[in-house]
Formats: sequence, structure tokens, C-alpha cells
Amino acid sequence: MKRPKCIFCLTENESIFNTKEHIIPESLGSGDWALLPPNLFCDNCQNKFGSSIEQQALASYPFNNFRTLFSIRTKKGKAPWFEYWEGKLYGGGRPGMFQYEPNDYFKEATFSGRKSITIIPAMPEKTDMILRTLLKIGLETFAADLTTKDEIFSPKFDEARRYALTGEKSSKWFYLQNENFEKLNQYLKGISFAEWTDNFFSDVHEEGELIYLHLKLLYLDFITPLVPNVQLPEDYQINFPEPEHRVVYV
Repeated sequence: MKRPKCIFCLTENESIFNTKEHIIPESLGSGDWALLPPNLFCDNCQNKFGSSIEQQALASYPFNNFRTLFSIRTKKGKAPWFEYWEGKLYGGGRPGMFQYEPNDYFKEATFSGRKSITIIPAMPEKTDMILRTLLKIGLETFAADLTTKDEIFSPKFDEARRYALTGEKSSKWFYLQNENFEKLNQYLKGISFAEWTDNFFSDVHEEGELIYLHLKLLYLDFITPLVPNVQLPEDYQINFPEPEHRVVYV
């Protein structure tokens, strides 16, 4: 058995490898099928990611919308919810079912029937934490493949692991976010087990020196490079306009 080594801080202190790590966070709907192999993620890094970085990312758009609209409970079994300018939205127990609790300003208009719709926020906020969470998922996905388990410690990933863990980077990084609104409306009316499993995964792709993560969460797609200094084509935003397609630079 090889000596433990953390893919983020690179520690080899055997006494602090006691954690069970889900590559895609459980609060996004993953399970034990998404476990990282043991001895690759130390307890200290898990505490840092879980208590700060992932926590902020999962509580902001688009992850909070996804969790609430599909009623994905937290690790402690609590129903998802988020607060915005009109009030609060709570997951109702199954996809497409949720509870709207207006704030005082909108309460009378809602209960009297004068207000029948609510506008859910859809603007990126904690982009730094989202990108760092995506890099974490990408590096763990790469490390989970037995054929690349040793390659994860290559210096080419040093910038990604440093930025994911510490927030320090030497240049701008980006992620692509795509929302398929047609699929979202379809899945909110009902989603089969096969549709869920076919459209919920994380993959790492290699094209020459380019290595990138593709995270798919039903109607949401994220792509981010796992190596630095990647440039997008100049006409990308023209060919893939907002709001369905977003390029987020951090």
C-alpha cells in the first residue's frame, strides 16, 4: 500500500487521513458512488473546504437554486432553502415542489392574489468560491481514476490545487456555465432515475496539454480548465450568448 498523500496540500502525515470524501458534494445530490479513493484527501483540507469554500459556494447561485428546486437535502437531512429580495424559497420534498414565503413587503399582495409569480435571482455572486469548488471537484475526479492517480501530483496541477485551497493564483481563471432552461422545466415536472443518472456526473477530459472538468448537474453544465493560462476563442460569447451561457472570470 502506498503512503498517503493529500492531493491539495501534499502532506504525507499518515495520522490525519481519516476522512471520507465525496467528489461531488452530498448537498448537490451525490452518494457513496462518488467517493474519492482513501488516502488522497487529508482531514485538514476537508475541514477547510467544507467549513468555508464549499459552504459559501453551495449557498449561492446557481447551486442554491439547483438544490432548492430539486429538494436536495443537506448532509444533516435538512430541507434546502435560500433567501432573496422577495422572501424565502424552501424545497418541498420532491423536484418541482417548493414553498414560497414572501417578506413583509410582498406578503399582503401575495395572499390577496394580486401577486402570483416570483422572480428567482439568477446572477453569479460567490464566483470565487464556486470556481474553487469546481477546481476541487475536477482534481478529485482526475485523482479517482486509477490510471491517473499518481499523475495528480504532477506540477502542472500545482496552480489549480493552490488556488482551490488558498485562493491564491498568479493569473485570471474562468469557468463556463450553461443552463438549459428547457430541460429544467422538463425535469421539474418529473424526472426518472435514468434521466438523473445519465445527467449527473463529473468527468475530466484531456486534449493535448489542455485538461478540463465537465460537471453536469441535470440542466446545469460547468466547464473549467485544471491547468493555468487557458484562453477562450475571441468569438465565444458571440456564439454562446447569455443568459443560457455564461463565461465567469475570477
